[in-house]
Parts: sequence; C-alpha cells; structure tokens
Amino acid sequence: MLFTERLILRKFVESDEEAVVTLLKDADFMVYSPTGAMKQSQAESRFELLLNAFKNHGIGKLAVIELSTNDLIGYCGIESFEYNNNAAVELGYRLKLSARGKGYAFEASEAILVLAAELGYKNVLALTEPENTASQHILFKLGFESCEQGVYQGMPIQYFEKDICIKKVLFCSH
Repeated sequence: MLFTERLILRKFVESDEEAVVTLLKDADFMVYSPTGAMKQSQAESRFELLLNAFKNHGIGKLAVIELSTNDLIGYCGIESFEYNNNAAVELGYRLKLSARGKGYAFEASEAILVLAAELGYKNVLALTEPENTASQHILFKLGFESCEQGVYQGMPIQYFEKDICIKKVLFCSH
C-alpha cells in the first residue's frame, strides 16, 4: 500500500469489482483505450486481471483511492510490456472524469515510479495517443522523454521513456 498526500494506492480486492467494472464500461473513463468502453464480460475479465496481477506477475495496477472521499477513482501502476522485442515495464494510469485535472495522475504516478525504482527497474515506458495532450503533459512533468511513434493494438501511439535508476550517495563524516 502506498500513501501520497491525497491518495491511497493499494492492491485491488474482491469488493472493488462493482466499482471497477462500472468504470471500465464508462466511455469517459476508457476514452484513450484501444478497447474503448468495455462490455460487461470484458470488464469482468479485466477486473480479474487487475485483481490477480501481483500474484501472477509480481507487478500490476493499484487501485487509486481518494483520501478525502474514500472513493475508488481509478488505477495506476506498472505492467510488463514488450517493446522492440525486449521485456520492459509500462506505467499506466486511468482516472474517472471527475478526478481529472486535480493532479492525481501525477501524484499517483510519482509514487509508482519510486516503487518501480525500489523494485529494481531501471527504465519505464509510457504510451499515449498522439492527441492525448493532458497525459503527455503529465509524462513530461514526471521527466519522461518522447522517443518514437508506433501502433499498439491498432491504435496510433506516442512512446515515452524514463530512466529511474536510484543513485545511491554515501556521506562520510570525519
């Protein structure tokens, strides 16, 4: 579980299913997704993947909970991703419409990047649709650099990359 100033990021639990499935079926929530708003069965399957990600892969998306309301407002995390035929991790976040524009995606992503570095990852990818300027603004603010364009699941995307190596500094006193 991670805590930020205004958020809790935690693993998904069974009782999140109704809220998450509702979000995944919402066109505004899924606006920049290759699937778009999901049908009930697709949303239920995606929830199962979110629920079991850490058990099955050791990493995954975390539920983003707004501290002031205790509402589940979306998710943020890292998942395995193949990039240029190499294994990588990809930062992803998605928030419900009413939670956007408040700095939550930046706040949650910052915490996830610290966690990724602590887990030993040295580099993280992110991808957005070229017209998703709000997400690109967040990525640039986080220190990502635009690296190339491509196609993911039939959707044109812009790739971003960030080096997250933790540099250890030793202090000596005499």
